[in-house]
Amino acid sequence: MREILYVQAGNLANYIGTHFWNAQESYFTYSDHEETIFNHDVSFREGETPQGDPTYCPRLISFDRKANFGALSKTNAIYENGDIEDSQLWWGDVAEYEHVPIEPHAYQTHLLQSDRESTFSALDSVHGIRYWSDFNRVFYIPRTIQMLPDVPDWQQSEGDWALGQESFQRYNEETELMESSVRLFIEECNSFQGLQLMSDTSTFGSFSSSFLMAFHDEFSRAPCLSFPLMGDAVPRNVNVENAVPTRKIVNDAVYLRELDSLSLLTVPILNPKTWSQGYWDVNLKISDDHYHTSSILSAHIESATLPLRLKVNNEDISSISENLNFHGTHRFSQLAGIFPVAPGATPQDFLRQSFNFSILRNSSMATVNFARRDVTRGFSASNLQAYNSWYSQEVIKGPFVSSTHAQAYPLPSSFPDIFRDEGILANHRQTLHTERNPVLPSASLFTTLSANSRTAEMFADYAKVAQTCVDRRKIGILPGLVDSLDDIKELVNDLWTIHDSYSERSVDG
Repeated sequence: MREILYVQAGNLANYIGTHFWNAQESYFTYSDHEETIFNHDVSFREGETPQGDPTYCPRLISFDRKANFGALSKTNAIYENGDIEDSQLWWGDVAEYEHVPIEPHAYQTHLLQSDRESTFSALDSVHGIRYWSDFNRVFYIPRTIQMLPDVPDWQQSEGDWALGQESFQRYNEETELMESSVRLFIEECNSFQGLQLMSDTSTFGSFSSSFLMAFHDEFSRAPCLSFPLMGDAVPRNVNVENAVPTRKIVNDAVYLRELDSLSLLTVPILNPKTWSQGYWDVNLKISDDHYHTSSILSAHIESATLPLRLKVNNEDISSISENLNFHGTHRFSQLAGIFPVAPGATPQDFLRQSFNFSILRNSSMATVNFARRDVTRGFSASNLQAYNSWYSQEVIKGPFVSSTHAQAYPLPSSFPDIFRDEGILANHRQTLHTERNPVLPSASLFTTLSANSRTAEMFADYAKVAQTCVDRRKIGILPGLVDSLDDIKELVNDLWTIHDSYSERSVDG
């Protein structure tokens, strides 16, 4: 069944993941007259509650600090007493410590009091999001929820590579993570295709790197598709005399270097704080909070990986990675796209309005594409014609380019109100969503994964910062990241090696 195990590590990763799973939930059909184009078994696992009732929940492991889970706990409406498959008996003494419980968000109250598919007056209850669990619409099994101890306020955890490694080792020892939760998820699969990982690089980069190394020790043949969510420090703007942003940048660079060997395909994602304004957001009204920005990232990530979950496709993580890495040296790709795509789009809009979520523009040099995979969603005939016209003009320096055309991107009631003109949406939000009118509001979207020459710019930026640290002997500001000057020199060489693999000359050669 080509099952995927999903891993989310960090606060932004879980915000994106919550939107992702809410979209997956919206694809389920509950009528004998409806057929879905999605293979839900790829992402969901079938099980049963302790009472013997059947369940269908995400095949997900979610790591975050305990404070970031909000009112979400390991027990819920279908697993009130914990997971029967994971439960253990303890006959020793028990010491109880009570904390003031976090009140559920109004949106969760709305879901419990309604049929979960009510009118879009539900939007009124989505304001004031505090945690990613506030707008969650799915049930998780207990082993999905992996709460890490909170970091003390006085401790600077961002970019602390050693802290992340120690956190994973300690957590794995205390919970037997790899031998219990991970192994149980894998053993439930009939035809496990691989891991899809999203992780906050600044706070969970080294933790995720340690997790992947442990995972590959146990499942060496399983491929990994990674979406590292980069830190908010920009390499080309940093002053290495400033320790905090420099540490974040070197941390990002080390994590990317590790993913080069641990992940079959890696798609770096820019921190929303570094996004620039332009034509790409003319139809959007977004704030810089996680709830808004994660909804856009999730729409593109969910759509870019859509071929993995379609019934008609036989594609998997390995085949998509091989498509984008046709030349054998391109394990990093980029995510770009347009959301929403307005009616009456022109071929020029696909160039002008498409925003690259992976790499900041650093030069006026032309981009050379080596491979590309496009996904369009909910396109009208005229928009599809405009896309095909643009598509035919694009030059790919390699034999691989593909397109997938699918239904529009769904907008469940948990999705934020980010559109300037909701008239451009299909079945816009003023429409009631009830049993009599089961069609969700939706939006047209274009997204693309590509391997191209701009990846070289990103690795050059990181290599230059690392080289400056070498030149100025700034090893003391990088505790836990590097142990000696030779370590950072090795990092510089590795970054330039990856850079060189994305040059036109290396492809031609």
